[in-house]
Amino acid sequence: MQIESIADILDFIKTAGEMALEGQRKLDYFQRSYKADGSVLTETDKKVESYIIQKIGEAYPDANVLAEETVRDFNHKKAFTFAIDPIDGTDVFSQGISGWCISIGLLDENLVPIAGVIFAPKLDLLFFADIGKKASINGVEIKAPICQECLSPKSNIMVSSRVHLEIDLSKYPGKIRNIGSAALHLCFPLIYPGIFGAVQSPVVHVWDIAGAHAMNLSVGLDFEYLGGGHIDYATMTDGSSAIDFILAGTQRRIEQLRDLLAKIE
Repeated sequence: MQIESIADILDFIKTAGEMALEGQRKLDYFQRSYKADGSVLTETDKKVESYIIQKIGEAYPDANVLAEETVRDFNHKKAFTFAIDPIDGTDVFSQGISGWCISIGLLDENLVPIAGVIFAPKLDLLFFADIGKKASINGVEIKAPICQECLSPKSNIMVSSRVHLEIDLSKYPGKIRNIGSAALHLCFPLIYPGIFGAVQSPVVHVWDIAGAHAMNLSVGLDFEYLGGGHIDYATMTDGSSAIDFILAGTQRRIEQLRDLLAKIE
């Protein structure tokens, strides 16, 4: 099987977004439940995921599917893998907040993210990176940010919600931001000039980050571990989380963040 484009995903991603919005409008905060790892789960997560898996299965029957709420066997011999998070940022979703999205990433046979769709309907943001093409936001091509050589008190970084408990941020001179969704955190440096980069906790899975990684790679940015090295998705195909904190940005920005940040012992 050869996949040359995933543009047809856009045909149903907006429907999935409407399903999620409707679920959020009807959701009572006390209806949410918790998984074994302590993360939040709602019935909307399961409903939206089931819909997306059905549509992707119809369009790409020979591809692997890794999804947050549905356990599936992973076949290393298959050429393509879809990673699906039906509601990335379920905690804020369940509280009626806007910082959540639907995230879909496509990885090739070497488990390199090559395409993705990230849709945040409450924020009216649709990121799309097709195979071999640069990412766009709401149909407008994303330009790689001009690399700032120096951090300043005006610089912003996006972080996951518990990073301040796990990373010493005292040497970082700027502002810390969090919106709720890992995928959005990792994409915001692409579209907001004031955001220098992103720091993501290891408590993250392939379906959380593969789509965002594809966006970044398509315009010349990347993800690396805090301790060095590129993201190894082979360690995550069984549902495991990342092996280290993740830094996102241009190569220069990643190096600067690595020099400033240290794990709290």
